[in-house]
Amino acid sequence: MSIAYMKPMLKKAQSEKYGIAAFNMIDYNSARAVVDGAQELNAPIIIQLSVKTIKIWGFKPIGDWVRSLSESVDVPVALHLDHCKDLDVIQRCIDAGWTSVMFDGSSLPFQENIRQTKLAYDIATSAGVGLEAEIGAIGGTEDDKFVAEDDAILAVVDECVEFCQYFPDLAVFAPAIGTAHGVYKGEPKIAYGRLAEITSAVDIPIALHGGTGLAADQFSRCISSGCAKVNISTMHKLQFIQGFTELKDQKPNLGEPIPFIEAQYEHMKTGVKNMIALFGSQGKA
Repeated sequence: MSIAYMKPMLKKAQSEKYGIAAFNMIDYNSARAVVDGAQELNAPIIIQLSVKTIKIWGFKPIGDWVRSLSESVDVPVALHLDHCKDLDVIQRCIDAGWTSVMFDGSSLPFQENIRQTKLAYDIATSAGVGLEAEIGAIGGTEDDKFVAEDDAILAVVDECVEFCQYFPDLAVFAPAIGTAHGVYKGEPKIAYGRLAEITSAVDIPIALHGGTGLAADQFSRCISSGCAKVNISTMHKLQFIQGFTELKDQKPNLGEPIPFIEAQYEHMKTGVKNMIALFGSQGKA
């Protein structure tokens, strides 16, 4: 099928209390592993990209890759732009076939975040594309953005309500609830109470950032509280590397690249399927 739109996928997930995995792709082989893993489990899936990855491969090639992959399967595959502050990049992604984009104004003062998010919202909605927006500071490292976990700022419930009133057609909302990008250096401290307050006040699917390293019960609790989009980036990147290095350790003299590509693919696809099963989206395509 053609590339799917993320908003209806997430509204269904929100209603039925399961999570849709959103994997940050690295290259074509990575995207192939994500799509094929979803197809094997009959699950909806989101492929998302950081700005730095787009700069490597280009807008059109990525759009063409994901379009071709989505047309080869029977499950919905959405193409999403992850954390982005550049309206020109957002427009170019939309022009190249992205079905949703994220504007990240979380580092801005609240009113300025609203003002700049409104610019992105108008661009996206006029093109029929979904928008993700963020409040608060999610700790850790994502793309070129770093927030010390001790300095991470939880989203304020009243601000979440006010913020979302400006954007009635928002596809997904990303409030900071204590998770962190990258690898956790200690026990994740998720503000479940804050999440419950936000989801009871705001009827928009929630994005859970910083999914790598969370335990099964932590995922389950967040998803049952309204987190319909679950981001996985660091784990997927590590599996990309491990698929190569494990084969290299097993066969140090192997000089043919194709087996390494296949090993990476299988390693990543296994991780994709594990997350789909854990988030409860298997069979929900």
